[in-house]
Parts: sequence; C-alpha cells; structure tokens
Amino acid sequence: MVQIVIFKRIDRLYDPDNHIMKLRFFARAVCFFSILTIQISLHSTAFAQQMFTFSDRDSVQVGDIIELTFVIQGAYTDLDLPDETAFPEEVEMVSRQRYQIEAGQDSLVYRLQFFGTDDVVLPAVAFRLQRAQGDTTLRSNRIPLYFKTVLSEEDEAFRPFKPVFTFARTWWPYILLLVLLIAGGYYLYRWMENRETEPAPSAKPDPIPFTNPLDELRLSISNLASPDALSEYEEYEAFYIELGDAIRRYIKRTYRFPALEMTTREICLELEKEQAASSTVKITRTVLNEADIVKFAHFKPDTDSAEHVLVLAGKFYDLARSNDQNRIDMLRTEYENRTDDNDTDHDIVDSVQQDEGETEDKTEDKQV
Repeated sequence: MVQIVIFKRIDRLYDPDNHIMKLRFFARAVCFFSILTIQISLHSTAFAQQMFTFSDRDSVQVGDIIELTFVIQGAYTDLDLPDETAFPEEVEMVSRQRYQIEAGQDSLVYRLQFFGTDDVVLPAVAFRLQRAQGDTTLRSNRIPLYFKTVLSEEDEAFRPFKPVFTFARTWWPYILLLVLLIAGGYYLYRWMENRETEPAPSAKPDPIPFTNPLDELRLSISNLASPDALSEYEEYEAFYIELGDAIRRYIKRTYRFPALEMTTREICLELEKEQAASSTVKITRTVLNEADIVKFAHFKPDTDSAEHVLVLAGKFYDLARSNDQNRIDMLRTEYENRTDDNDTDHDIVDSVQQDEGETEDKTEDKQV
C-alpha cells in the first residue's frame, strides 16, 4: 500500500514543462524503487539458515572440559553432525548431544577435553543441512583458546645469581693431574701383571630365551596396585606412571623405537608410520593421555577413574594380542635365527635384559 500511495503522488505532481518538478519526480522514483528492493531482500532472508556459536570458556588448562554449543535455525529435513575429526588433535571429543528446541531450530552441545601445551584455535565446524531444494553447508565461527600454565608465578621467576667466589690460588688442576697419574700407573701395573697369564676363554653362556612382549605387558598390568587400595595422590601418581611405562615398554620392544623417551603425540605419530592398526593408535592415545594428566598436570583422580584406566589397559592388551601377533612372531624368528647361528645380537639381548630389569625393579618397589 505504501508503494501505491507514493506512485500516485509522483504521477499527480509530475509536470513535463517544469525542470524542478522533473528533479523531484526522479528523486521520488529512486526512493520508491529503493524501498521496494529492501522489502524484497528482507522477505528472501526470512527463510535463510542461521548458525550461532557459543563457548563456555576462552582459556584452558591441561585436562579442562570445553563445552561448545551450536544453535542452528532454518528450514531443513535432516542434519549431519560432525565427529571428532572436525577438531584438532589438541582436543578430544568426550560427548555429543542434540536438543531440538522447536521445528526448524536445533541446539548441538559438544564436550571436548583439552590436552595441548600452547594456545590453539578451534577451526570452523561444517554442518550439512538436507533440504528438499538441495543440501546446504553452514560453518561455525572459529574459537580461540588460550593456554594457562599450572605453574605458580614464583616458580616461573628467575632466581637471583649468586656472587662469584674468588679462590686465593687455583690448585685443582694440579690435584687432577696427580690423580690421573696415580690412576694411570695403577692400570699400567695391572696390565703388566696380567699380560703373561691370559685367562682361558670362558664358555659361552646359554642364549637367553625369547621373551614375549605380550607376557611382559600382562605381568606389568597384573602387578599394579588395586584401585581400591589407592588413597593418596602419590599412590595414584605411581599407579598411572607404572601403567604408562608398561605400555611404552611394550611399544618399544614390539615396534622398535624409543617410546620411553617420547611424548604421547610422538608415539602415536610413530605408530602410524609403522602402519599400526588404527584401533591400537586410538587406545594408546587415550590411555597415555589419562596417565599424562596425572603425571604432568598434578590431577588427582578417584577410584572410578583408576578402575576405568585399568579397563582401558586391558583393552589395549586384547588389541595388541590380535593386531601385533604377526609382528611378534617375526621378532621371535629373527631372534632365534641369530641365536642358532652363534651370532648373538647384543642390542636385542641388552634390550630384553633392560626391560626385564625394569619390570623386576618395579615389582620389588611395589612389594616394599
């Protein structure tokens, strides 16, 4: 109705012989078409899809839970929900819930756990809407998360330097030279004394039998303390450290890379390079992340958490027994062939002895 009234007034005031009236007619015509264009655009956007992104926090520590909420409005028949691959490796998806508030409006809540050591930006998450006219993809906003260290300000401050102590005279070079001369004379005397009578070659010891890494892993898990017996933080910390080291020792022997000296992320990347099963990589990341939270973030778990991680360790053993059997059989064959040829591989023997020694030491410490 507003456009019709404006158009009638323009037609009534138009006079072709008056230049001022011509200008007024032109201005009012432009205004009419502008109002018409705005109304058309508002009508078209009334049926468009919209997305709103909300986060309950903007700064995180290791182990914190982040709750992301995505609100989608529009006309669609179905909605495809993204999985954990839509988020970076510094966060792990804990749960995902969908609440349909009303027709044409959904609320999606993602709970993520942070395992990073630096600032991270959550990328835009794509949601695909299925409509009768064709599928539509909506992307959320990028969300920055700032890392907060668990160290206190006093620990981060540099300590003052102590004043330089000046010695009256420098005597230590002479004392060191005297000690070296005495040690050299002693070893020379022993060499001259033993040079004439060389000992007879000793008999070669029996070869060390091959130790199955799965048996070592099962023994280490069975030697862990019962979760019901844990009460103090130090006891929980020792429990999680022993469990993480047992899995790292198994990976070191089976996949032949120094897992005891690597972070959880480096171990998972190396397992993928060695073409380990995806289920093995996933359960390894989950168990070691649980142990890292207690070890590095000083997080005190409870009895239920300890029982849960012990169940995960059992699942890791079952997956390793089914996925790594061929690899272990190759290790056994290689070890036995070298032993039969009287060409002992000292690296393999030392590795076996070292791993068995570590297992015995941890068993003795637990008994004490």
